[in-house]
Amino acid sequence: MFLVNPKSKQPLYEQLVEQLRRQLILGGMEAGAAMPSVRQLATELGINPNTIQKAYRRMEEEGMIISVPGRGSFVSDDLADMLKRQRAEQLEQTRKMISLCREMGLPKNTIDEIVETVYKEGDAC
Repeated sequence: MFLVNPKSKQPLYEQLVEQLRRQLILGGMEAGAAMPSVRQLATELGINPNTIQKAYRRMEEEGMIISVPGRGSFVSDDLADMLKRQRAEQLEQTRKMISLCREMGLPKNTIDEIVETVYKEGDAC
């Protein structure tokens, strides 16, 4: 389900947070669904359970999951609202970046090429 690259410059817990976030955004996990246990995911990925715990802590701080002592971690019921806010923020950032490109005098076809390249790179992830 998840893959981490120990040779990457990006810390393992950040790689995991990004992958879990992507799963949530793409609808791979629904609100209220149980997250894999720390021990289970650590064994599956062959990494230290503290790394998984750190990733889960970060996700909890961001409101993506909730942790219930003795029961585990679960996808937040507020996930839909959080994702809606994140999408709106990302759309606004994209608009600002396109405006900046226009202000710099980049022609529309160059901006289109940049967007297409970035979009295709996303498919490779």
